[in-house]
Amino acid sequence: MIDRDSENVVTKSIVVKQDVARAFRVWTERIDAWWPVGHSISGDPQTRVFIEAKVGGRFFERTSQGVEHDWGSVVVWEPPHRLVYNWYLGSGQEQPTRVEVQFVPLGESKTRVEIEHRGPELIGELWWLNNSRYGAAWDKVLPEFATVCEQV
Repeated sequence: MIDRDSENVVTKSIVVKQDVARAFRVWTERIDAWWPVGHSISGDPQTRVFIEAKVGGRFFERTSQGVEHDWGSVVVWEPPHRLVYNWYLGSGQEQPTRVEVQFVPLGESKTRVEIEHRGPELIGELWWLNNSRYGAAWDKVLPEFATVCEQV
């Protein structure tokens, strides 16, 4: 269950017009279709984004020149309801934050996607420097995800 009362966590949610299984697939298999251009390490507008569908799988970008940059690693893979990954952006591979994404069915054609992004227990003071950026980034990313959900 997601802890919504903690000051040490960024929580966001959005309701999408898709059943839970399809919403999970759009998040994990079609991330390249909804991840905002420019939200990458390389800044290459042709960058593609991938999540490997397994515990230990990589979350990474691949530039148009084929250069890959790791963004994180999957630590929990429970389709179609839950995905957890260590997130390296903003803190580095040695001190990752952690993102939990839950897909909660709201009927046949709606799903609430809940995000919990936590970090001070993992990265200490660096969390307080970056947590407002994390919140702003989710505010940009989630509407893009919802838009692609409506198109599939």
